[in-house]
Amino acid sequence: MHLRHTRISTGRRAALAAAGAGLLLAAVRTAPAHAAEAANGAPARLVLTYSLIRNGMEIARVEETSERSGGGYRITSEARAVGVAALLARGQGWQRESRGNVSAAGLRPEQFTDQRGANQVQRARFDWAAGQIRFDRPGTDAAEGDAEALPPGTTDRLSFPYALAHRAAQPPGLPSGEWDAPMTDGRRISRYRFTVAGRETISTPAGAFEAIRVSRLREKDDNATDVWLAAARGMIPVRILVTEPNGTTFDQVLVQIGGQ
Repeated sequence: MHLRHTRISTGRRAALAAAGAGLLLAAVRTAPAHAAEAANGAPARLVLTYSLIRNGMEIARVEETSERSGGGYRITSEARAVGVAALLARGQGWQRESRGNVSAAGLRPEQFTDQRGANQVQRARFDWAAGQIRFDRPGTDAAEGDAEALPPGTTDRLSFPYALAHRAAQPPGLPSGEWDAPMTDGRRISRYRFTVAGRETISTPAGAFEAIRVSRLREKDDNATDVWLAAARGMIPVRILVTEPNGTTFDQVLVQIGGQ
């Protein structure tokens, strides 16, 4: 856990495209093993701080907070530019929110919003009963939105890693093969394909983690995306790497774990 306006907005969008993304490498374990590890679970409230690095240079700090209460969840993500990027962004960052319900079937978002700087808020509203997703786009009715068909299992870029962790914790765990993952960025639904490619030990400023690496299957002229999930820490995402077709990389690396 999809794109360009300015140099800093490119980084923001690519990184969060990664928030909706996948993991790779090493020997693949069986799906039940993934489920057993993920069963440790993440706490009811979790605050994760990331460093966002573009081609080796830090351009932003991202703070992501996830909260679960009863059968519901709320995830927020806020970013602020740092260094040279802060001068280019002129104090502008981004804010994202996903909220919805959690059941045995997984996460079901109800609303996803994306606000970048002073730009118009992108909003997607999930109507599961009607099988539709409604986008608040310029010129659409404020009450109805611009509706499209809502594929089963659709998430948004912010909630996807948490949906992945929830799936890992339920029998039979993560699929041993490839699977489809419809996802929205607040403007449209895109379909992605993922696979569990293996596991490896990954070092971050927040510590070393035994991680499951899931990869998005790359299509021609598309971004490559890898997400590392900490197997013994409730499958929290500890690194998200996006590589664009031109070789530009956006690397979101965990710096600190907080919450309770």
